[in-house]
Order: sequence, then structure tokens, then C-alpha cells
Amino acid sequence: MRPKPPPGTILGRLEDLPDPGARASDWEGGAVVLIRRGETVTAFTNLCPHAGLPLCLPDGRGLLHKGETLVCPVHGASFDVTSGDCTGGPAAGDHLTAIPVEQVGPEIRAL
Repeated sequence: MRPKPPPGTILGRLEDLPDPGARASDWEGGAVVLIRRGETVTAFTNLCPHAGLPLCLPDGRGLLHKGETLVCPVHGASFDVTSGDCTGGPAAGDHLTAIPVEQVGPEIRAL
């Protein structure tokens, strides 16, 4: 399991996130994945509970399906971008670890 960022840690900037879209954070080599839908940003540890590998591609992009599910690029497990619950694939019954965040000006920070 990856460590959670301390409160106040800057994880990224809203303008750097595609809408809708997902990207690895600026913190700890991308240990957190940030997901944007409009002005709402959610965050989870960047680790598939099934494969134990990053949910983002090596270039930092996350794969979103219809802006509603984050798809693991290794085995295709999919996760709801709001709750982190697995919605299909080999991680059935599992979920992502949520990272509470807030937007402070243009910055996304851990709570």
C-alpha cells in the first residue's frame, strides 16, 4: 500500500487536469491519481488493488471510460470515479483507497 500524502500537500493544479480526465499527481512520483469531472476533483492512491501496479500509464495519463470509470491499463479492472468501488473486471468486490482533497485557488491539496 502506498502512503497517503500529509494534509496540505499540493497534488496538482486544476488547469493541468483534462476535463473529464485522470492524471498521476505531482506528489511522490505520481502515487496519487487525480480525476476531474468539471470543477470536481477526486483522488485515490494510484495502485490497482488487483494487479498491485499503477492505474496510470507511464506518461501519467489515466484511462477514463465515459468519464465515469477509471480503467486499470494492466488487467482492465474498472473503478467508479466517485466512490472508488470496482465496477467490473478482475478486482470485483475491491475498491480504491480514497485521498480526500480540496481545491485552494488553482491547486489541488490533500486534506
